[in-house]
Amino acid sequence: MEATATSVGNESVSHFFIIRVTMGREMQVMERLESQTTRVPGVYSLIKPYSLKGYLIVESDSYESVSQLIYNIKHVRGIIKKELTKEEALKTIESKKQVIEINAGDIVKVLAGPFKGETATVKSVNKEKGEITVMFLESAVPISVNIKISDVSTIKSEGENK
Repeated sequence: MEATATSVGNESVSHFFIIRVTMGREMQVMERLESQTTRVPGVYSLIKPYSLKGYLIVESDSYESVSQLIYNIKHVRGIIKKELTKEEALKTIESKKQVIEINAGDIVKVLAGPFKGETATVKSVNKEKGEITVMFLESAVPISVNIKISDVSTIKSEGENK
């Protein structure tokens, strides 16, 4: 989940256009578009937004330049007519720091992965990696498993237990 920006040319009068692409194919489309920028004048940069899946942002001098750029590119679904301002485009590439509010001893419910729907007790939290180690409550055999923090929700925090 990382924002990527590629600067291709010299910006004079730039406009930001949103391109719809197939979800999960953003980087493939971005690489294809990047290789096509040499044949299309007026394209300045390509941005893969951090917060938007299935979309790319193209900085260009005109709508026609973007139309030429995406012509016959696989997985491109079209251009959204509304232009973005420079501030709106820059806002999409800013990543927000995730606030970790899970502590050892909390009871969590797993939201994704092979253990989806299971409840577990948090044994340790690794804030640098964004992972927690949990032990499942309803398991016949006690197993410690590392899970991403984003894949769980807190049911009961340690502060409520006291």
